Amino acid sequence: MEEKMSIEAFDKEELYCRKLGHHLTFDYCRKEHNGLPCPKIRDCWFEKMDIDDFLSKNYEAKDIAYLFEPPKPKITSLFEIIQKAQSARKNS
Repeated sequence: MEEKMSIEAFDKEELYCRKLGHHLTFDYCRKEHNGLPCPKIRDCWFEKMDIDDFLSKNYEAKDIAYLFEPPKPKITSLFEIIQKAQSARKNS
C-alpha cells in the first residue's frame, strides 16, 4: 500500500507566482481552485518538489483531472468570460 504524504508537508514553501505576480506559499497554491490545487501547480512547483507524486498521494484522480488537460486557447477563454458577463448582466 502506498504511503500517504502529509498534505501540509510543503505548506510553508514559497515561490514566485507568475499568475499573480508575487510570492506565495504552497498552502495557497494547493487550495486556490475552490479548495483544489491551482491549475498551474504542476508548472510552478515541479522544480522544488515531486509535485506529481504529491498530487497522486493526496488527491483522487477525478478531482485533479483538470490539471492534466491542455490549456484552452486564449480566444476560447475570452469568449467564455464574455458570455458569463453578458449572462450576469441579463440576470441582474
